[in-house]
Amino acid sequence: MKNLKIKNLDEKDIRNLKEIKTIELEEMKLQDLKILKVKIEIAIKNIEK
Repeated sequence: MKNLKIKNLDEKDIRNLKEIKTIELEEMKLQDLKILKVKIEIAIKNIEK
């Protein structure tokens, strides 16, 4: 992600940026959980073999 030079941000803009960051983090957590789920499923299949 590029570093942006931002000037003259008002409070609303700052709130919006924080919300965007929170959404990105939540999506990352969901992705991590999906990966973990697949790894657990593979491990269970391997144990069953």
